Amino acid sequence: MGAALVAFAPAAQAQTPPPATPPATTPPEPPKPWYEQKLIPDPFSATIAFWSNYRFRGISQTSNAPGYNGSFDFEMEVFKDISVYAGVWASNINFIPGANVEVDVYGGVKGKLFEKLSWNVQFIGYLYPGNTSGASLNYFEVMPSVGWDFGFMEVTGGVALSPQLAFHSGFGAWVFGDVTVPIPIEILQPYKFAVFGHIGHQSIQRNVNFGTPDYLEWEIGVKWELYGFKMSVKYGDTNLTRNDCFGGLNWCRATAVFVVSKTF
Repeated sequence: MGAALVAFAPAAQAQTPPPATPPATTPPEPPKPWYEQKLIPDPFSATIAFWSNYRFRGISQTSNAPGYNGSFDFEMEVFKDISVYAGVWASNINFIPGANVEVDVYGGVKGKLFEKLSWNVQFIGYLYPGNTSGASLNYFEVMPSVGWDFGFMEVTGGVALSPQLAFHSGFGAWVFGDVTVPIPIEILQPYKFAVFGHIGHQSIQRNVNFGTPDYLEWEIGVKWELYGFKMSVKYGDTNLTRNDCFGGLNWCRATAVFVVSKTF
């Protein structure tokens, strides 16, 4: 009996350690929705935009008609938080005989300090191909600017300097300031709703050549994003009377403008 019990007793099994827990892995990021995917690989991008009225520094460039424009850009980080960029931008215009297109060529250097302070030094050439009026429209500006992000508000200011404005108007300086305040309502945060304000002052050496006295311009508005489209509605005006505006034109009056753009 004892032998039988021994014979039929189960053999002792060696204890095996439990399987090792696999190392934690970071789950892959979900793919971006189609409207956030870039069609053009970095460091390039392209943007198209529609304006109900293309206004530049408070003055309509399309005789209060809609504006259609687009840009092609290059941007690359060369040092930590410092990037170089360049691009070309074009739009329809209608304020001078024979000039139907404005082409801006630009480039510069920008960066950040302390995660809060942003800076930018931009060089811009404004070109008007096809101009048959005999007027000298092409001109150049350098535009340094700085900004500070307070978290609840972002403030930017700068100046654009030109040694020779359009129409041989001499030295020009445009001083500007901008403020953007995100709307702190949870339901609106996915759409990046924000209110913004802008004020600028354009000084001109030879006002008679340019067509206006020195003037103040401003605008306020709201902006948001939806399905990858950036949109804004803004209302702006200048302190120019109609008689001050290029001999009696209505390009400098108060106007509401809708803008929508998409970057690819």
